[in-house]
Amino acid sequence: MVLNSENCRYKQHARNKIFINGENRALSVNTGNIREHEYISKKFDGQMYPIGNHGLHANWLFNAVGLSKFQKSISRLDCHQLGSDGFVSQIMRVSIEFKNKKRQKVCQVYYCIAKFILLQYIVKMPETTNIKAALEKTLKLKMPEGADDRFIGGLVTFYNRECDFYGMERISGIRVPDYFYSQKMNPGKQVGAIVMEDLEGMVSVPYYESLNVSQLFSIASQLVNLHVFSVDMPAEWKKKFSFPMEFINTVANMHQVVKTYVDRNPELKETFSRVEKMYHSRELFVFLHRDSHKALGLDDFLCHGDLWFYNMLWKSTGTGSEMASNELGAIIDWQNLHTGSIAEDFGHMLTFCCDTTTRRLAEQEFLPIYYELLKAKTEEAGKVLNVTLSQFRRAYRRNFIAHALHLPFITSIMLCVQPAKDEITQYNRNKQLIDKVIGAWEDALDALHEEFPLFDF
Repeated sequence: MVLNSENCRYKQHARNKIFINGENRALSVNTGNIREHEYISKKFDGQMYPIGNHGLHANWLFNAVGLSKFQKSISRLDCHQLGSDGFVSQIMRVSIEFKNKKRQKVCQVYYCIAKFILLQYIVKMPETTNIKAALEKTLKLKMPEGADDRFIGGLVTFYNRECDFYGMERISGIRVPDYFYSQKMNPGKQVGAIVMEDLEGMVSVPYYESLNVSQLFSIASQLVNLHVFSVDMPAEWKKKFSFPMEFINTVANMHQVVKTYVDRNPELKETFSRVEKMYHSRELFVFLHRDSHKALGLDDFLCHGDLWFYNMLWKSTGTGSEMASNELGAIIDWQNLHTGSIAEDFGHMLTFCCDTTTRRLAEQEFLPIYYELLKAKTEEAGKVLNVTLSQFRRAYRRNFIAHALHLPFITSIMLCVQPAKDEITQYNRNKQLIDKVIGAWEDALDALHEEFPLFDF
């Protein structure tokens, strides 16, 4: 696989970063647990060791991160697929162990002085099989062979958008994984792949729980930097990350999945009957997502576009704990980064990641506080925020309508692809999510009547 020339400038950064990490990690390696028969071979053959299911191999990775000349020092390589794969991604964790028999210079600056060095990477590759499987489980229908091909066009757009994001300048104040290399997806010609930092030890909040107010403020402390950057953002960002109509094609075609969810849960039917017409209006989704803030006189801001549970990683409450603390560690999966409403990420996050009580409290108290924080930070940066509090809140309410309609689509899929281990837990989990969906639909109807009183029901 030939490396993309546009990414070669990142190699030296990668070398420096990984060997700094390696020297730190080496101190914690228990050499007594490393046995000779665990080595892959005396002479490591990277050409034969696959990285994922898409034709990439270890030699490709070594070339990507600048480790090719150190292959003779490799004693073991482990590669396994993470259970946290996204709907349109295969995610591999790759661990590389080097055995060092003597003190040797391993790059231009750093020396390897430990007996063993362990390096870890995440390799993310686009694929459509996960979303196909998710829809089959949700609808209980077998999709025909090749049905996932219809997702390829959108997948290329979103995946290459994330490659572009990691290739741009870093936005100060937003914690994202360190990035080493990427190559864009070109169906039939080149496999897409991104090599980035392994954030092992960070955790996510499960989709059936709710963020708390302290966590919302932690998210705000990072998201405000995206919004400050968006004021007078460079033209290159606007050009690369224009609004993706492929996203509209997804949300405007979710009626069947939502209807199936309603049919399985009769308590949803009454409220669904009042919102169902909106699911058939593609024009409404276009307006709410792409244009509703412009109708209020607001400029475009950068939006993460998919700010929900599994794209926010939290520092854990302690070593080995899977419980999230109140400190946001990183925001990942920038595939849907685009220009749009200043309130879009809040609409997505509060609707998907908060129970109804927390969301309503945040809408009343948290959003005004965030607006004042953004205003102050913008002034500190020497910029002018041409957004009033009233405009901000109305932009949120308009955008919220679309996310309220989207919520049961994702809820129904997650209940099928990540079910509870027993029926009682699954029942209780579903009951909580049903209440959240009903609350979102009811509030969306109120917002629709206030913002668009002439909407034809």
